[in-house]
Amino acid sequence: PVLAFAEILYKLSQSLDVPFLVLNAWVGIWVTIYMVLAAVFDLNRVIAYATRFTDEIFSFLIAVIFIINALGSPFSTVGIYHYFDFSHQSHDAYQDDPYYSHWASALLSLGVCIGTVQLAF
Repeated sequence: PVLAFAEILYKLSQSLDVPFLVLNAWVGIWVTIYMVLAAVFDLNRVIAYATRFTDEIFSFLIAVIFIINALGSPFSTVGIYHYFDFSHQSHDAYQDDPYYSHWASALLSLGVCIGTVQLAF
């Protein structure tokens, strides 16, 4: 979850044209203030109402974010999906190489992707 949050925060800092470390510091200050207020008002008693379902939904959301980033979002130019597209820019550098096969590159990337998932389980 921390990596996904840092990635989203980095993209937000780029879109707002703000230095990432400054934005990250301000988020840390805000979280510190929030945690102090939560401790003062004893908000940890609300955790008793959180169920396992809430935890599973949050875990599912994090997993979906990583899967979309790995496979390739339709709005992005990177991901496993784009290796199968012959006209994708990742193949331009090897266009004149007679030994280069975009299918071999795509299948190797897919194999590494599936192997990584299998190692995780």
